[in-house]
Amino acid sequence: MKREAVEPELDSLLVRHLLALSSLLMEATTLDGWLAMPPIVLDVTEETGPLPIEDVFERESGALRAVCNRPYTRLRTVEEVVPTSRVRSIAAGAVARLASRPEDWAAHSLAGVRPSRLLARRSEEDTDIYENRVAGAVLTAMRSHLQQRIAKLRDLSRMVNDVHGLLMPSQETSWRARRDLAGLLRNIEDSGRQRAAAVARLRTLESSLAVVEIMLGSPLARAVDRRAAPPRELHATNLLSRDPHYRRVALLWQACTAIATVGAGDVETDRRRREAHIAFERFTALLLALACKLAQAIPDENQSAPAPGQTTHFRLRGEPLTITWTRSGDFSVIWCERHVLRVIPFAADLCSAPDAASITTSITNVRRNRLTSDFDNDLIVYPGLLQERQNAKPDVVQATYRIGHFDGGATGQQVSVAPLSPLDIFSVSRLVRAIQWATLGTDVRRYPRTAGIPASHRSALTNCGWLEPRPDGVAVLRTPSPDELEQLPTQLKTTLRRKTNVKADEYEAQRMRTTLETLRDAAAKTTLFTVCPVCGKRGSQHQTEFEPREGGLFRASCSSCRTRWELRRCRACNQTFPLMDPDGTSAIGAAEPDIDRRFGGAMLAIPCWAPEGKGQFICPACSTCGQITRANSCPRGCSVHAPD
Repeated sequence: MKREAVEPELDSLLVRHLLALSSLLMEATTLDGWLAMPPIVLDVTEETGPLPIEDVFERESGALRAVCNRPYTRLRTVEEVVPTSRVRSIAAGAVARLASRPEDWAAHSLAGVRPSRLLARRSEEDTDIYENRVAGAVLTAMRSHLQQRIAKLRDLSRMVNDVHGLLMPSQETSWRARRDLAGLLRNIEDSGRQRAAAVARLRTLESSLAVVEIMLGSPLARAVDRRAAPPRELHATNLLSRDPHYRRVALLWQACTAIATVGAGDVETDRRRREAHIAFERFTALLLALACKLAQAIPDENQSAPAPGQTTHFRLRGEPLTITWTRSGDFSVIWCERHVLRVIPFAADLCSAPDAASITTSITNVRRNRLTSDFDNDLIVYPGLLQERQNAKPDVVQATYRIGHFDGGATGQQVSVAPLSPLDIFSVSRLVRAIQWATLGTDVRRYPRTAGIPASHRSALTNCGWLEPRPDGVAVLRTPSPDELEQLPTQLKTTLRRKTNVKADEYEAQRMRTTLETLRDAAAKTTLFTVCPVCGKRGSQHQTEFEPREGGLFRASCSSCRTRWELRRCRACNQTFPLMDPDGTSAIGAAEPDIDRRFGGAMLAIPCWAPEGKGQFICPACSTCGQITRANSCPRGCSVHAPD
């Protein structure tokens, strides 16, 4: 049993696509070239085409079926002790054995011994011969090959179906997600042909596997020992050389051994593994850049392609956003001059771990091996295989995919986990959601902005509707209008006292200027809350309604795209958390992968799963539907808090 997560196989479909995409990215020298690069390789012609072994099997399967149902046998002599009445031929050592086994005597007299059992000899047909073992080995090799090919093609077919689904309306994906993700792809119009090719090849392989499974129940398969495979080079026996059916079975075995990969040496294996690691890092860098693009971030002009040791610059909601690809392979996201997120690629597929505790240990070790940094939020990304996620236990799947969950304690530590794959177009949606959590989510949780000003100035600001007095200053509840900002100097001048000392007057004037600058800076930062996180319109273009609420909360909505975002307080744990509803009407929740698939990453907290919980969201700190007054049943299985 596996005790920890393992890396994807070097010859797997995922690794091959990573390497193919990595080679394309190495040819691009500018950031614009990267942003124009599709995150998946849609051309599936090579994967959906028949392999030589499949052509040979389709051609020679009739001969294999004939051998399995009517195999050649050879007579062999079997010696066994049987009752005397069943003896037809006595074995050569029967007399000697009878003389030494009195228990096999029925009676004895002067005339001799009358035996009750004798060592008899009989002949029987033996199916377990060399030629039949070759046929059995062909069945085993073909079943293994077909099962692997079907699993790979199912992943590939799912990816092509996802791409094809972006062309038409669907209840599984919102129009905005279809629009954004379709803009990242090339040759999307050709997805219908690719889809048909993948489905046709998949049906052919499934039909061939069904034929093999039937032959595995044949007389030959039940009789031969299939544990020991014959050598790659077969012995030239009469059956394999002259019998037409067995000769074609030998051709099938040669085709099976032709696809068997020769074990590479340790040096070559290590080299290929390093290439796969670098390819996954480069793929993560591409998805991060595309996620910033989908989050309405505008890249600076004339930037070189991302590379280790370089920084990529964007402007998000008018503020600087940078992504630094460190020499150690991590990615540092800095927003408004604050370290908001660190993305750490991890080479192993966490879904292959045996339990959630093993995943927690792996994540802890990954973070411990990194240098201490200023980041409170870490995102662990790994090459996730769809087949592994489907086969994993529910607690493992839950532990290997979570974004935006944070510790409700004093540390506020947030460790997110997400699978990335070039076979999953919605991988970029997960990083969009991670960027939204790191930027909008971090800022919203700091609402309202508190400006530290002297107590002597607070009394003059008591009548300002956009400010609220606090023990350590004033809280900026909303963005002030231009008229309200112009009135600030006049209001603060009422606190000035004329001094006979010139230096004292200059000191008071400097304090007032400092207070004005502090308030204007806090007001500018509060303006970020009014910028729609989905359409990203600023200034006179944006049409945002911002409503401060009691308890340090707010609610905002964009009349242009109907997105609403707000800060709520969980009634279960009393922690505040941000949420975003991109369409203005919250839908019934689902698992996080389904939410990203549906909304394309334009979601923070997950909507409640209960039908009566429409409009309510799951708290990312305590994982409960803390806003629901009553719920008879929750499909998610979370606890429900009934407020006092």
